[in-house]
Amino acid sequence: MSTNNGLFYAYAKNINDDWSARYLITFATRDVADAWYRAVTDSVAKGYMRFAGVQRVASQFYTHDEHITDTITDAQVALHLRGQIFFTLLNDKNDRIFSIIPVLNYDDRRSGYGFYIRSVSHPDSYWYYDSLRIVASRDRRTRFTITMADRTRAAGTIMISSDDIYITVHGANIGVANQHNQLSNSTNPFPFKLSSLNGDFQVTDFFSDGNATYCPISRNPGKGEKWELV
Repeated sequence: MSTNNGLFYAYAKNINDDWSARYLITFATRDVADAWYRAVTDSVAKGYMRFAGVQRVASQFYTHDEHITDTITDAQVALHLRGQIFFTLLNDKNDRIFSIIPVLNYDDRRSGYGFYIRSVSHPDSYWYYDSLRIVASRDRRTRFTITMADRTRAAGTIMISSDDIYITVHGANIGVANQHNQLSNSTNPFPFKLSSLNGDFQVTDFFSDGNATYCPISRNPGKGEKWELV
């Protein structure tokens, strides 16, 4: 099981050789790691090519061609994250010591991809779409498509917590459509923050229809529980 809290680690390898400038990157959280990579790629997209060589191979592995450590001191990139990231230079290839980071089983949160949505505190509980509303179920689950609302972002872009997102399933938009703030069908795309999964949706009581156990999910900003994309 994975959450967005706690330290997150990644390796960075110099693509120009196989022995030098190898780093361990320590991020304050997984969200900081994604925000850093967004800042790097945005700077390149705007024409600032100093860090064009930084490439994400996997969520815990990057390649670079030079000066990746300067991404957090460069005001055009990720200076605002400097207090939440640090780089440790690893031993060169011929040394015998190598720091092994813990493998963290995160799914990349890429725009336009499909995800199950699972409770962090009760990992046997998933979001399930019953053709009208979203309920939490211990017996059934639905794969939702999550897409950034910013249409200028390409499909597959790594999403970060501040992004507005749309949640859809089987062609239906999911939104807040009644006075109880329950998640259900929406006529038009309904924007949520990706960070809403970190405490804005709640389940109160489970009930059973004889065949399954579930409960409607409602929005209660800041007072809900934590959910993760898997």
